[in-house]
Amino acid sequence: MMKVAHLIDSGGLYGAEQVLLTLCKEQQQQGLHPIIVSCGLPGEALKPLEHAANDQHIDLIVWRMPAGLNRAGTLLLLNELNSRGVQLLNSHGYKFNILLGMLGKSKIGLPLVSTVHGYVKAKFPKKMWVYEFLDRIFLKRFDAIVLVSEKMREIPAFRNSKKVHVIKNGINSKEASLPSTLEGNPYQLLAIGRLSPEKGFDYLIKAVAEINKTETICQLTIYGEGSLRNSLAELISSLSQQNNIKLAGFIANAQQHFHRYQLIVMPSLTEGIPVTLLEAMRNKTPIIASAVGGIPEVLGVDSYGLLTPASTDSIVNKLRQWFSLSNEEKEAYVENNYQKYFLNFSAQGMGLHYLSLYSALKGAHK
Repeated sequence: MMKVAHLIDSGGLYGAEQVLLTLCKEQQQQGLHPIIVSCGLPGEALKPLEHAANDQHIDLIVWRMPAGLNRAGTLLLLNELNSRGVQLLNSHGYKFNILLGMLGKSKIGLPLVSTVHGYVKAKFPKKMWVYEFLDRIFLKRFDAIVLVSEKMREIPAFRNSKKVHVIKNGINSKEASLPSTLEGNPYQLLAIGRLSPEKGFDYLIKAVAEINKTETICQLTIYGEGSLRNSLAELISSLSQQNNIKLAGFIANAQQHFHRYQLIVMPSLTEGIPVTLLEAMRNKTPIIASAVGGIPEVLGVDSYGLLTPASTDSIVNKLRQWFSLSNEEKEAYVENNYQKYFLNFSAQGMGLHYLSLYSALKGAHK
C-alpha cells in the first residue's frame, strides 16, 4: 500500500480542495493510503478542508508553523512523514512547491509531484508575484508537474518540459438531489469562488446592475470569501443593487443549492478546470463561463456558454441572449454539457492517471 502525502496550505474549501478530497477518496478505493497534510499558522483553528477530511475519513495531519521560508519547520514535517512511512509527496500550491523545492530531492529522498490547479499571473511588485517567481524556480526540482488542463501547457513556465503531465480534474458521478429550474422572475444567478481579482466578480456585479437599470430582471448571489469583500460590497452599494446582489459568504458543498438558481456565471480572468464548472455540468445546471484556461477545453471551443472575453459588456450581452432562449434550447445546452462531463471528467479516470504517474515515479526511484 503506497502512502502518499498531499501537502496544502488551504484558504477555504474551493476548487483545489474539492479536487483533493475527491482524489483521496478515489485513491482509497485503489488501495493507496492518502494523507492530507494541511498547513496553517500557529494557533489557527481547524480549517474547512480539515473538517471535511475528518468527515470523509481521510487521514489528516494538521500542521501549524510560522509563515515564510521556514526550513526548520519543513524539516520537522518531513521527519513526521518519514516516521509514518510516506513514500511520495504531492504538493498542491505554491507554498509547498517552494518549501520542498528549497530543500531539494536529495535532502527529501522521496518522489516529488506538484499539482498546479491554476496560475494567477500576478504583476510586480505584488506579493503573489514573488511567490510565483519562486514557484517557477523551485518547480524545476520536482520529478513531475501535473497541470489540470492542456491549455496550461501554453504558460511559459511549463512549455517544453518533459516533467509536465496533464491530468484533468474529475468529480464523482452522483446525481443532483434536485433539478435546476430554467425560468425565474426575476432570474436567480449564482457565482462561486474566492473574492479575489482573478475571479472577475466586479465585471459581473456591473453587468447585473446594467441589466437591472430600468427594472429588476435578475438577482445575483455570490458564494465565497476573500480580500475583495469590502470593495465588492462598496461597488454593490454604489450601483444601488443591495436588493439584487448578495455576498453570501463561504458555503460548504455549494452544489446542494444549485437547484435554487437558473444560471451559474463564472467571469474568471484565469482558471484551470474549475470544479464548479464540472459540478454544474453533472448537475444539469446551466452555466456560462469565461473562455480562459481549461474552460473551452471542457465546454468545447464552440460552446454557446463561453464568454469571450470576460468583461461587463460581454456578460451583459450573454445574459440577455440566455434570457431570450426557449426552454428547449436551454435544455439542449444543459444535456450537451452533461454528456461532456460524463465522458471526460470522472473521478475514476483522474485517479487512474495519478496512480500511473505515481507508479512510474516510484519505479524510477528504486
